[in-house]
Amino acid sequence: MTINVSQTTHARGVALAVASTALVATNYVTAKVALGGLNLETFFFLWFAAASVLAVGHQLGNTRLQFFTLLVRHWRALVPMAAIGAVSNLLFFAGVGFLDPTISAICYRTELIFAVLLGMLTLGERLNRMEWCGFALVVAGLAVIYYRGGAALSIGAAVMVVSALIGVVSNWLAKRTDPGVDVGLMVAARCLGSLALAAVYVMVTRKFNASVPAISLAMVAVGALLGPFLSFVCYFAALRYMDFSKVSILRNGEPVFAAVYGLVFLGSLPGGRQLAGCALVLGGVLLVALFRPGPAVAADTRPATSGP
Repeated sequence: MTINVSQTTHARGVALAVASTALVATNYVTAKVALGGLNLETFFFLWFAAASVLAVGHQLGNTRLQFFTLLVRHWRALVPMAAIGAVSNLLFFAGVGFLDPTISAICYRTELIFAVLLGMLTLGERLNRMEWCGFALVVAGLAVIYYRGGAALSIGAAVMVVSALIGVVSNWLAKRTDPGVDVGLMVAARCLGSLALAAVYVMVTRKFNASVPAISLAMVAVGALLGPFLSFVCYFAALRYMDFSKVSILRNGEPVFAAVYGLVFLGSLPGGRQLAGCALVLGGVLLVALFRPGPAVAADTRPATSGP
């Protein structure tokens, strides 16, 4: 029997990357609604407090007190990733406050350009012709739907782009982490890093608001589960199966998911140009997702026999 190991690995990576994309895109809606009743300082602290409880609780359930030993053992890899990711997260949610979900997602997906370049320059990754076509379609789609229109959009877009650039560095560090480091441990470290920054931010600004509207609290709870916890479990797992740059291309489905979520939950309907751009982005993502790399690898599936 012949098993195409490369195709199986690719399929797992694609499934995890798409699942991560669908989950993280909920952030644009849940955070937008939550920020409607909270200031950024309170929101950021509550969001990552909830995410940290979920991530750390999950790890303690799996490893018990060994979780803390593992954190200390791998701190050199985890601390830089978590610290840089925390800054990216703070900027990300600041940008969300300025923009509607679809535009937020579009602006953040400039991450693609940074990720592809970083992957090629430092990880030796290469794109084949089909993947270059997908990359070109995604960039064209972003160009079509990226527009300027007022101070709020300009500020929000700039904040999102800076957040994307910093976030790429954090994710690149995650890709370079020893494969022996558990994905759940990486997610917990990322959440704890953002919670630490949120605590410092609240203490410096002194703007924590203890009066939290019920709808904002509900959105924080749902968003923390789907976004920083589950989506990054899938994302870090996808990095084990696919190149950093290719996972980033697949993650450019975010504007499509964000547009659907925005329409369903907020009644926010993208314009014709945005829809056309989303179609190009989706086409590029599909090119990368449907490509099957590498020749078949024959695997010996005969039952093992005893003796020499």
